[in-house]
Amino acid sequence: MSEDQMIRVQVVDDHALIRDGIHGLLERYPDISVVVESATGEEAYGHYFEHHPDVVLLDVAMPGEGGLSALRRIVRRDSKARIIMLTMFDDEVIAVKAIEAGACGFISKSMQSSALYEAVRKVAQGEIYLEAGIAQRMALLKTGHGLEALSGREFEVFRMLAEGKGVQQIATLLNLSSKTVGAHRTHIMEKLGCDNVAELARIAIRKDIITP
Repeated sequence: MSEDQMIRVQVVDDHALIRDGIHGLLERYPDISVVVESATGEEAYGHYFEHHPDVVLLDVAMPGEGGLSALRRIVRRDSKARIIMLTMFDDEVIAVKAIEAGACGFISKSMQSSALYEAVRKVAQGEIYLEAGIAQRMALLKTGHGLEALSGREFEVFRMLAEGKGVQQIATLLNLSSKTVGAHRTHIMEKLGCDNVAELARIAIRKDIITP
């Protein structure tokens, strides 16, 4: 198969073993080439515009700039980017946030290699790919309650607050003013009915958004 017929893939995950595993699985298929691996959201952004892959496999939960924030930055600069979000937790709320932010797919890391290949191939062809179970739960999701009520940006600030990051640190990571992050923090607390960051962290741990 000629090089211009290959599906060029970027793999983004903060764990080298997972990157190596996905790389090995995908390159079993003759029409896929993994052109670059990235360990952080910041690297994902830079590598994307350096290598211009056809499909990006992007981990949702990473230290620093998380997957959703990296997704938004890439899509804001290239609206045609084809990005599949990878997750350890197939939560429908996070799936909705990802699709709203411009993702073309949402899959769990526990899926079979054949399903991963199908997801990459379909997204490369311009389709949207969601695992069946996630898609069904997304359809039944009631909006306006709990985490569903958070905007995409609020959700990203929520994740960082739950990880223990301070307002100024979040502002730097997301390229926002500390005043804006402070306002997001207030709205998040109100929407989730929390009085402090410890309560936010408990919600995030319960939803497997962060690990204790």
